[in-house]
Amino acid sequence: MKRRDFLGYTGLGALGVATSTVLGGCSEEQPAVKFWQQGNFRPVSEEVTVTDLKVEGSIPPELNGLYVRNGTNSSSGISEHFFGGDGMIHGVRLEGGQASWYRNRYVDTPVYRKESSGFGGPNPEHSTSAVSLLYHGGELMSLGEFGYPYLIDPDDLSTRGVFNYEGKLTGNMTAHPRIDPATGELLFFGYNVVQPYITYMRADAAGNMLQVEPVDMTGPSMVHDFAVTENYVVFMEMPVRFSWFMAISGSGLPFKWDEDAPSRFGVMPRTGTNADVKWFDVPRCFIFHIMNSFEQGDEVIVDAARYDHLWVKNSHDFFHPARLSRFSMNMKTGKASVQRVHDQAMEFPQVNRAYWTRDYRYGYSLAVDEKNDSPERIAQAEGGIRKYDLKTGEVDAYLPGPALNPGEAIFIPGSESGGAEDDGYLASFVYDKNSETSAFCLFDATDVSAGPIAKVALPVRVPVGFHGVWVPDSALG
Repeated sequence: MKRRDFLGYTGLGALGVATSTVLGGCSEEQPAVKFWQQGNFRPVSEEVTVTDLKVEGSIPPELNGLYVRNGTNSSSGISEHFFGGDGMIHGVRLEGGQASWYRNRYVDTPVYRKESSGFGGPNPEHSTSAVSLLYHGGELMSLGEFGYPYLIDPDDLSTRGVFNYEGKLTGNMTAHPRIDPATGELLFFGYNVVQPYITYMRADAAGNMLQVEPVDMTGPSMVHDFAVTENYVVFMEMPVRFSWFMAISGSGLPFKWDEDAPSRFGVMPRTGTNADVKWFDVPRCFIFHIMNSFEQGDEVIVDAARYDHLWVKNSHDFFHPARLSRFSMNMKTGKASVQRVHDQAMEFPQVNRAYWTRDYRYGYSLAVDEKNDSPERIAQAEGGIRKYDLKTGEVDAYLPGPALNPGEAIFIPGSESGGAEDDGYLASFVYDKNSETSAFCLFDATDVSAGPIAKVALPVRVPVGFHGVWVPDSALG
């Protein structure tokens, strides 16, 4: 069997993943307790529209737009991996101090329609599209770990179809692009398990593809995110690597910790080529998410949620703490360093996106309960939201206790005409364990510990999900 045929047969394709045992191999060891089928991780069964929404507190009347968040929600009710469910978008529309509607809608992909088996396949359209959302070039897009984006109608969250930059996106687009706030350019990449292992792309503010550049790596690594500064892009090659053994042994994702693989950052001029990449070795680690990145003299700075290790046993091995850390790459000396910014476990870092690619002061993240961060104790885990002052070291946190669990907190500017960096709000879905319902909550970003300034109770549950975006009416037109 040819390698290409084997990839299609197993459902790996461009980066898709087999979800059933193939070739009669032994199956990957499953976790004793599947955390993604418990509590608020478990999927919801219905798509709903709710318009009779009551506001507790006050929604600032100037916030007119759409908050939307993506996540994995298996339409069959089960999946072989936490990342393996179908994409489901949850949205709340704000206008005139009110919440006019809440909707949840599946991303209508061939995988959701059961036209393609497994978590992906050889066709870039066969994505679960379950990770994040992007608004760029006048389009709202749903993004997965691989494959094409899917266009979403902001009026009702219905799926309009795939988008591939008029055929110039030939393979994967991952879930963490960056928009330059000064130029409106979109900088992004896709990764693969066959060469080229990573491909860098750049589109103008209108969404026209400007550059497609393959980048050399030593092997097929999981590359979930990347960094962008005013003049550079930064790729990560780290020890969570594609494994053929994991691919043919059954369930889960075919990626696993490889102690012999490199940990390094590749820094390339934003309009450069593979020949211009300068690689920096860093202490062994893994990174899912970057908070922000910028330049400081000769240094390229990347702030990220750093794991000492991850997926050591298999791809279900999530329960290791990440800590906010700063990586510095000196473009003159070729030396790199890393220092821990904060000692407590965290994930899902965010900033005021007007400061993407620029020096900044404030970051935000989820607080992770390290004591209960295990499959057996996850029901007891206590979550929260943190604000970091990176200039003073001070931290302001909303820690509501075991009954309430916030999701990713997205920064919404308080004014579209500028203002202080933290002049704005944080938006999050907060799950109530006692009622098994959720609420859309707004926090004053200057006083996170004070709790929500506005709470929109939802009669349904919003499961644990991934990444969202705020789209103001001024952008929607």
